[in-house]
Amino acid sequence: MRQFDVILFVLVFVTFIIGIDQAIVVGLAESYWIFMFSLALLFLYGYRKGQRQAREKEEQKSSSKQKKKRKHG
Repeated sequence: MRQFDVILFVLVFVTFIIGIDQAIVVGLAESYWIFMFSLALLFLYGYRKGQRQAREKEEQKSSSKQKKKRKHG
């Protein structure tokens, strides 16, 4: 996991906790934007995670093809 992804995940967690606190203190309607910001960060984290997994899968495919070429070639 990259450092930026760790920071992003921590921000998701922190903004959600802040949103809960503000919902208790001032009400849900006033803290709605904090939850939406947290959700946007969560979507960004999920997108980056999916992209990283796809890239790793592609790298594994290409490395396995190279190994097969070495065996047969």
